[in-house]
Amino acid sequence: MNLFIDNNDGLGGLDYTRAILLDAPLTITRRRGAWTSCDVGLDLLGSGLPMPVTRARVLVLDAAQSVLFQGFVEGDAQAAVSAASSEGAEERPRMHALESKWLTEAAPEEALQPVTAVQSSVDLRDVLLKSVATLATQDLAMDVMLTGETEAGAYVTELFRGDGTTASFSLLHAPFREAGSGAILREQFDDSALNAALWTRTDTGGYLSLGGGGLRMSGGSGYDGATVLAFAKPVEMGGTLVAEAQGVMLGTGSDGLLMGFYETSVGHAHCVAGVRVQGAAGAHALVAVVNGVEQPTTYSFSEGHSYALRVRLHCAEMQRVRARYEVLVDGVLQQFGGGTVDAAMQVVIEVADPGLASSTLPTVLYDGAMAVSPAQCVFAPVNSTSLVGSVASVGLSQTGSAWVVSTATDGSRTTRREGAVGTGADYATTSAGTLTFDPGRVPQPGELLTVRYRRPRRSVARAQDAAAVTLRSDLGLPGLPQWSGHVLRPAARSSADCLAAAQALLALATGAATGTRGSVAWHRGAGIAADVQPRDTLVVQSGGAARMLPVQSVTVVAGNCAPELLHYTATFGQSRAESMSFTVGSGLAEDVPQPIAVTVDGASLPERLRGLQVLIATGSALQVDSGVDAPLGGGFEVRRSDANFGSASTADLVLRSPVRSFSVPRAAFAERFYVRMYDGSTPARYSAVSSVVLTSLPDGS
Repeated sequence: MNLFIDNNDGLGGLDYTRAILLDAPLTITRRRGAWTSCDVGLDLLGSGLPMPVTRARVLVLDAAQSVLFQGFVEGDAQAAVSAASSEGAEERPRMHALESKWLTEAAPEEALQPVTAVQSSVDLRDVLLKSVATLATQDLAMDVMLTGETEAGAYVTELFRGDGTTASFSLLHAPFREAGSGAILREQFDDSALNAALWTRTDTGGYLSLGGGGLRMSGGSGYDGATVLAFAKPVEMGGTLVAEAQGVMLGTGSDGLLMGFYETSVGHAHCVAGVRVQGAAGAHALVAVVNGVEQPTTYSFSEGHSYALRVRLHCAEMQRVRARYEVLVDGVLQQFGGGTVDAAMQVVIEVADPGLASSTLPTVLYDGAMAVSPAQCVFAPVNSTSLVGSVASVGLSQTGSAWVVSTATDGSRTTRREGAVGTGADYATTSAGTLTFDPGRVPQPGELLTVRYRRPRRSVARAQDAAAVTLRSDLGLPGLPQWSGHVLRPAARSSADCLAAAQALLALATGAATGTRGSVAWHRGAGIAADVQPRDTLVVQSGGAARMLPVQSVTVVAGNCAPELLHYTATFGQSRAESMSFTVGSGLAEDVPQPIAVTVDGASLPERLRGLQVLIATGSALQVDSGVDAPLGGGFEVRRSDANFGSASTADLVLRSPVRSFSVPRAAFAERFYVRMYDGSTPARYSAVSSVVLTSLPDGS
């Protein structure tokens, strides 16, 4: 083994191999999830070699000149005085170095994926094995129950009738709001430079700057997507999002896009929703852009005047990006969960002139829907082809799951806008679910107010190993080894996430090597010829059978002899402590209803009725459109409770319909109707979550 150290003194890498102490040999320690380190004792007396300094470069090569370690000294080498020397103090420093990534990356990599496809074989007689003490309740559990965060549950449609005077309406449930929701971005552009943690800037021409008025725009290259200010993080397009720009001032010749959400790269064709500025060729207009298409409604702006732009987006699904849970089982990385959730989206784009009055109604440039929307978008407040002017502030908020629409007596429908009093919005919502309308925005006599939101519930899933269930049933054995807990990291935001984590735990439980920990030692070449790294795989041979065991740590100690002798010790293990990319804790959340049924994968069930709408509400019936066509042999079932779907009970059954549009009879002022889709299988399978219609309507309405 050869040791070279470059002390950054212009002398380059000096050979310290001859200075290595016999009683403090060079030792390389590699651990998964930790920085690789190199420790060595040096005898520098009479060597002419300088003391290694902080950040000195360290290179360790084997006899074949392959790199075993490359990094930097952490701290100054500490000298120890040798009491055995009669001629004075002898320098015998101990040097500690960390791998090069220590200086360039925030934290060590914790990935489970094996480093290479190379597998090293060892015989069982050379291995020290030990088992895990908690196998029965954890590692080998075949019936797993997990809870996660509070999630968005049933799809609720709540109906009210306006009378011209009632300004406050209390919902039966507080609409679901995800923990941590609220302001995603608040930027006043009042610093000396853009915050690199918030913004990604593409601007080779220097057209964007900070100054009087906030963010100043002084033109562009003339190319779409070439001068851009974008939020540094992708935005998940779930729930209700409100993007707002205040103090927007535009000059002659302006052309570009403001407050845009983009599916992929920033460009007009990829704009899901935004505002196009048409200021070239004498025009002075603002136009909504939806899915890359400019909409017909225009708003004429005045040069130098200040405006507010808002883009409101609503999706019935709160989680659009699923969490991914990984386990390393018998040398193979298995992934569960992940992916995205397809869903429709409502879009409202508006412009307001605060100079007229703070409460002046905005002009709506677009109010409509898209049947399919991206799960994530790039949010770019500025995409300047040749924008001239300034933007005082930009904000982006996640306001929860509620969305309000009014239907006038003539059948026309209008989206009601949430916001603070005096901003030109229609209403404000309390955390308890009370909607209070501003004066002048109160629902008029006969106006149908439709509030759509998600009801909160605890996310939970239960998964069982199907093969184990069958085997124990065949043998007449009761039950399965069971374990219950909660997902800690990454957070399980939905029952689908909980199910993915539970499936990962089941996969680990079925591994041939699960529950095994141990270590093996060898001299390189005599046992295993290759250099071994954490996350490599050891194949332990025993009686013709083999077990694949992931390496957790490797220690390499130089033998200080010629020919070269390198002593390796590797630890390995396959259990929850070593083989998962996520963490779980014991015990379910206290608010989970018991017992917990085995979860059926939602992908195999009929579609959720997230788009269900009440089209007409009269004193005798509700005309409902489920939003999707019925599956072959199936239809839609309406009940007065959420407990009996799939049962033979008819006590709470209202109707079954084979077509997507149907009429639900009314009998009282306040009623509840639960709706699910069912398929043509026997027995029928139902949507995983109900759509609920709640009425607070006079009988004669």
